[in-house]
Amino acid sequence: KPRIVEFRMVIEEKELAIDTAGAYIHAMTFNGSVPGPLMVVHEGDYVELTLVNPASNSMMHNIDFHASTGALGGGELTHVKPGEQVKLRFKADRAGVFVYHCAPGGAMIPWHVVCGMNGAIMVLPRDGLKDPEGRPLRYDKVWYIGEQDYYIPRDKDGKYKRYANPMASFGDMSQLMKGLVPSHVVFNGSVGALTGKQALTAKVGETVL
Repeated sequence: KPRIVEFRMVIEEKELAIDTAGAYIHAMTFNGSVPGPLMVVHEGDYVELTLVNPASNSMMHNIDFHASTGALGGGELTHVKPGEQVKLRFKADRAGVFVYHCAPGGAMIPWHVVCGMNGAIMVLPRDGLKDPEGRPLRYDKVWYIGEQDYYIPRDKDGKYKRYANPMASFGDMSQLMKGLVPSHVVFNGSVGALTGKQALTAKVGETVL
């Protein structure tokens, strides 16, 4: 039967190394990762999220669920200043995979998203996934891969700029974003995150979604 599925996400503002060439970003994240956590529920479930903005952060944030309708997907109801938290509940009444992201308003929306505040919620059909013939689709693992565009400004010598805090980068990064030419296109937050030791592998006989 439909149930209430509880989640707790802590907003983390922290500096991340994007590559080994000296590119850093003051990321704004959900639970410290880019993208944020994959939230999984079934169609008809109620999603109940406690969103926490620690006092150590410097900015106001919120969350907009594309799986929800009304009040900007919850965005208008979840504005939290540093030191505050808020609880939101909505019914996941449409199956699919939907983005969620920070949407504080105006030019801050694309900037917060580009700085890492995005993720996904997977709403499974009430009776589970099926193949094209209508048979139950079973799987052993789910891998969640998120593509992220970063816009890291350079100085007059071509070196990546490094900033003291998130807001210090807003002007330069916003100008760069207008050109729609990212400095980095990465998967799961940084260059090489899904290669080498962290490469995704499946065992013989496993089914992967």
